[in-house]
Amino acid sequence: MKITTKYPEGPEESPLMDLRLEGEKILNKKAVYEPSSTQRCQQLVCSRRWAVSIFAGMGFFALLIASIAAFARPSVSCQTGSNIPALLETASPSATSAKSSILLATNGQPFPWKDIRLPRNIIPDHYHIFIHPNLSQSHFSGNVNIFALVVSATDFIVFHVKDLNITDVKVLRGEVEVEKKTLLENKQHEQIYLKLSDSLAKGTKIKIIVHFEGTLENKLAGFYKSSYKTSKGEIRNIATTHFEPTDARAAFPCFDEPDMKANFSMTLIREKHHIALFNMPLLTTTTYKNDLMQDDFETSVQMSTYLVAFIICDFKNVSSVTQQNVLVRVFAPEEQIHMAQYALQVAVKVLDYYTSFFDVPYPLPKQDMVAIPDFGAGAMENWGLITYRMTSILYDPLQTSASGKQWIATVVAHELAHQWFGNIVTMEWWDDLWLNEGFASFMEYIGVNIADADFHMEEQFVSDSLQNALFLDSFTSSHPIQAQVKNPAEINEIFDKISYDKGACLIRMLQSVVGKDQFQRGLSTYLKSHAYGNARTADLWDAIQSVSSMSDGLTVAQMMDTWTMQMGYPVISVSSAPGSGNLTLRQNRFLLGCQLCNQDSNNISPFNYTWIVPFQYITSASPDKPRLVWINEREVSVPYPRDVLWIKGNYRSLGLYRVNYEETMWKKIIEQLMQQAEVFSPEDRAGLLDDAFALARTGQLKYSILFELLAYLKHETHLVPWETIISAYSFIKNRMYLTDEYPILQAYMLDLVSGHLSNMGWEEKNGHLDQLLQERLLSFATQLDHRPTIDAARQKFNAWMENSTSIQSNLRTLAYKTGVKYGDDKAWQYVWQKYLSSTIPTEKRQMMQALANTMDPRRLQLFLRDSLNKEKIRTQDVDTIIRGVANNKAGHMFSWHFVQQNWDTLYQRYGEQSFMFGNIIKGVVEPFNTQYDYENVQHVFANHQLGSGRMALKQALETVQTHIEWTARYQQDLSKWLNEYSTRT
Repeated sequence: MKITTKYPEGPEESPLMDLRLEGEKILNKKAVYEPSSTQRCQQLVCSRRWAVSIFAGMGFFALLIASIAAFARPSVSCQTGSNIPALLETASPSATSAKSSILLATNGQPFPWKDIRLPRNIIPDHYHIFIHPNLSQSHFSGNVNIFALVVSATDFIVFHVKDLNITDVKVLRGEVEVEKKTLLENKQHEQIYLKLSDSLAKGTKIKIIVHFEGTLENKLAGFYKSSYKTSKGEIRNIATTHFEPTDARAAFPCFDEPDMKANFSMTLIREKHHIALFNMPLLTTTTYKNDLMQDDFETSVQMSTYLVAFIICDFKNVSSVTQQNVLVRVFAPEEQIHMAQYALQVAVKVLDYYTSFFDVPYPLPKQDMVAIPDFGAGAMENWGLITYRMTSILYDPLQTSASGKQWIATVVAHELAHQWFGNIVTMEWWDDLWLNEGFASFMEYIGVNIADADFHMEEQFVSDSLQNALFLDSFTSSHPIQAQVKNPAEINEIFDKISYDKGACLIRMLQSVVGKDQFQRGLSTYLKSHAYGNARTADLWDAIQSVSSMSDGLTVAQMMDTWTMQMGYPVISVSSAPGSGNLTLRQNRFLLGCQLCNQDSNNISPFNYTWIVPFQYITSASPDKPRLVWINEREVSVPYPRDVLWIKGNYRSLGLYRVNYEETMWKKIIEQLMQQAEVFSPEDRAGLLDDAFALARTGQLKYSILFELLAYLKHETHLVPWETIISAYSFIKNRMYLTDEYPILQAYMLDLVSGHLSNMGWEEKNGHLDQLLQERLLSFATQLDHRPTIDAARQKFNAWMENSTSIQSNLRTLAYKTGVKYGDDKAWQYVWQKYLSSTIPTEKRQMMQALANTMDPRRLQLFLRDSLNKEKIRTQDVDTIIRGVANNKAGHMFSWHFVQQNWDTLYQRYGEQSFMFGNIIKGVVEPFNTQYDYENVQHVFANHQLGSGRMALKQALETVQTHIEWTARYQQDLSKWLNEYSTRT
């Protein structure tokens, strides 16, 4: 799954957002089947009297709890409004007694299975799923036949169900039904417990048949309804799925854990004007009932439940075939299908390349990719049926910017990498999620370069992934890349930059040590050894170790365990003793702020926060010949030839660590940059800049050294160092915004940029990186209040608004945002109406960003209000609007109050199962700067459920703590330097 923390239209303009936090550049008919017997259902439901009698022998305290649960429960109506009776009687939404740790079923009885993980007494082998959706009534019904094997003698079965109305359950041993004694549901663990009348022997093959029904809601998870509007204003509905990580159980009862793989076959009922899609190709189509059609599909390979997908829609497609004869199709609404060609071209190239690279053939006969109107993530890697946000797959050459085009290629390459890493081989449990997401995030850069080498993705890795990981992992509220998770909320929390970006960085670092060829062979070995099964991190290390070797007698596991089993990373301090002829390399954990941070006893490291560091460096004597030193202790020494003027550590930013130097060494590096910066690669220059900003922020480097370093930027023409500066500068800008020295700071930065602006212009550039650089520098100039750039952007906007004059696609967002920010209400209304009428996904996103950029308090509040109106704003876009307004210094407090006032609605939509909820929390909390704000945020959230946003709040609060600490410790130093600079100039 590709999360939407990067948007294709460039960084936010407003000064209240530390862009490193997000790394954003944009960057989840009425049922017709045989009704169950009412009598059968009633016999299976436990009576209240029986519920009380069971508790009698447990003592007065337990009896009291059971009595309350059994007799005081509210009545609950059928959630679908169907005449089919619910098989499970519901007592209370609570899963656990308020005064006891007893896990309760919905009817008040104790729930016998206590573990949130399923038992391994029953293992599924094959599912046949029958689903009949009714789009007009927002309802679906169905049944699932689960063919399973008894692996240990048992008299009970536990499986998953979420938000479904179970109407009948049968267990067959051969052709004979096994009598049921008890059927209980626990909402907290989302489990069904089925007690049988007699025991099932080991080796017995059984069939579990469950009939169910549910509601099609626009909730971005499970089986849900989405819609789109045609150019004629007609609303058309589709039904689609998103199951990762734990929502297959919301579409059909199943054993919903990644290691319980099975084969799947599918039957879907649809209307004649619709098509049905599944992971596998269509097998047959027959007439069902009432002019409905029945589509049956081929049986899948063995896969995890979260990879199952099915869609009912009226989309059209474009198609092509790979060299291995795999059919590739892209589906989209008819009026937008012309925008699918680019993604199709990328997919065919990348699919062929991955097949060769991994030396493992793509195993399915087809690969479908579908543009979904409402989708929470960037995309989802369902095997053979990948689903995407429309902005992640639809490319219009006249409307989509260069960064938007790159985003599409990146997401396609990411999801196709998952067809191997995640689908063919799946992590055993979610604590190894990084095996899926870290590898896909690493491979996406390779895949995009195959699709279009002009993108230079290997250089962009530093600013797009490495620096994101370095930022988030520099807090005590981070987590190890192998994170222990149990429940769905905890699982959702780790779909973050640690699993994605840090995971990719570690893979890249390991590749640089063992070599590309050996690394590639190791990946192939890993995939072949665990194909159609599950693996753990140790299995990957073993596979790479089997085909490679490292120096100093180290094993892959010895090195990599220090990076995956503890959070954080080191800063390597380089120093020399006069006359010794040696350099001392010392490692310490890098933290952005620890003076005010609460140290969590649960964060004790098994390696005492030391790492085995492959320290690669170059010297002034041989800048093109990197050397490798292993730092496997707190401190090591290396020879330092006297003829060497400088060394540059972390060659090409290949390692996940920072490097600090003595002041004399920094000055020599700065001299080299001023004389001939190209001696250092773009990745090295970006690394120096990012390290210097981070070190100055923590008091480990003087701000005078940092600003001396920045002076070379007057000659910098490469995108990646400028990306680094623009992101890193926002922190200083936001902290200094209300100081007397702020104008001096802005003037200094503008002096670095101004010489480049005359070369930017407003005409489209030729090279891809030049197109991106043009947009970044012009946007940065507006943030620095450069009046000529602001005036030019306003002129472009006004010409578009008054005369429909086209603006080149790469600068359209800049013009829209500037026009709205400095324009009147007429400008805002014009963009709003264009937003409502547009059917082009990338254009709608550009306008959404612009609308959040107004300085009008009334408009900001109305925009926030309208974000919850599903007729105007898609559910998937609410977090974008809230964060966009929060990033606007005129709108932050409005956004903060809006989240508080609408907490229940936001939690209901996103809180239990979406990383979007964490994005909302971080967006409104992280701009705060004061102790009062910090304590107020704590107070506000003290009485709120946090769901999947728990970790996000912890990280956001620590970010605010670092703001407070920096202001107290370092703001005066920077102010002093700025005043001295002003005096000198």
